[in-house]
Amino acid sequence: MLPDDTNVKMEQLYRQISDLEQEKADLELLLVTTTEHADAFERQLTKARDSLESEVDRRTQELAEKNIHLQREIYERTKIEAELRHSRDVAEQASRAKSSFLANMSHELRTPLNAIIGYSEMLQEDIADLGCEELLPDLQRIQGAGKHLLGLINDVLDITKIEAGKMDVHNESFNLTAVIQDVSETVLPIVQHKENLLVVEQHPNELGEIFADLTKVRQMLLNLLSNAAKFTEKGNITLSVTRALDNEGKEWVVFKVADQGIGMTTEQVDKLFQPFTQADSSTTRKYGGTGLGLAITKRFAEMMGGNVMVESTLNKGSIFTIRMPTHVIIAK
Repeated sequence: MLPDDTNVKMEQLYRQISDLEQEKADLELLLVTTTEHADAFERQLTKARDSLESEVDRRTQELAEKNIHLQREIYERTKIEAELRHSRDVAEQASRAKSSFLANMSHELRTPLNAIIGYSEMLQEDIADLGCEELLPDLQRIQGAGKHLLGLINDVLDITKIEAGKMDVHNESFNLTAVIQDVSETVLPIVQHKENLLVVEQHPNELGEIFADLTKVRQMLLNLLSNAAKFTEKGNITLSVTRALDNEGKEWVVFKVADQGIGMTTEQVDKLFQPFTQADSSTTRKYGGTGLGLAITKRFAEMMGGNVMVESTLNKGSIFTIRMPTHVIIAK
């Protein structure tokens, strides 16, 4: 080998060694840098892990506290629900006992009352035959008081049947004009007792027949008219009857009873249809009654798919409106 070739090869070897040393230095620098980054990354990971563990511990503590609170609420709610169920059961039992007591008492009272009314009628006939007519007013008062008391008992019996769900609807076809005439004749003495005038507005040719519970329709009208007569003095009491179609083509019969009596405030109207309730306590003392007539009327109307509405102005009078279908269908 020539000296020049040897020198060339040595120079190449030195360059390779230099390059390797440079690569080594670069690798060492990279290793140091990478190690520093790895350490920094590890510190970040450790910090993030510690933060996450702290957050998990905090959330776990919160969940534990909320779970304790929730368990307490569940316990309290369960306890309250149990108390409510017990109270409801007690109330229902008391209501059934009340209804049963009232129904039994009503039946027990009606039996002797019917006898009193019947015997008073017989005595009136006998007294008239004997010519002792001076005794008739006393017997008539006995009969009137008996009938009044019987009416109150019947109201109590009706409301207890309604509340117990034992009041049935018995539908039949009947002529409205005949019912209006019968009701008007029945209520006329009551209306005239306080020098009132009964006005009946109807178009007999247009009323025709309806399919409903005749007894309940009659009682609703008698209740409203008697109520109007009770609170009106020297005024007009108007009964109007019409038939009308709604937007869906369904036919309704509308009864309106308007009076010129004492009227009511808005507050009094709001509690008017509650059982055993009148406008206020002074009304009961002055005019008497159980406060059941309007409640029964409302329930009867609803049982036949209708409703009762009232408009009233204090010291001017009231208008009660019954709206019910002309063909009552009872859901089975």
